[in-house]
Amino acid sequence: MMGKILLLKSDVIGESGELGRKLMLNFLGTLLTMESLPKAIYLLNRSVLLATNDSEGVEALKRLEAKGVAIYSCQTCLGYFNVLDVLKVGSVGNMQSTLNALFSENSVITF
Repeated sequence: MMGKILLLKSDVIGESGELGRKLMLNFLGTLLTMESLPKAIYLLNRSVLLATNDSEGVEALKRLEAKGVAIYSCQTCLGYFNVLDVLKVGSVGNMQSTLNALFSENSVITF
């Protein structure tokens, strides 16, 4: 683990739609193949949908978690999208814990 924090803000990369969704799923899948993984992934806004229901992102996030990557989904965001009760991977986080993590690391990568 390198100590990097990955902050995801959406369930897509770039523009919304099918291409953006495929890019995000490809990003997570490729991340699994990397030798160096982030210390944690924080999911904010629509990215919490990657960790809920039967999202295609759930499997990749579960595999990342099994490799030691902590996964945190924003409680406010889960509530907003009414998916708090269908979180399938990781833990529920809050803005305080997210900010503490972001300010404690030297390297934060945002998507």
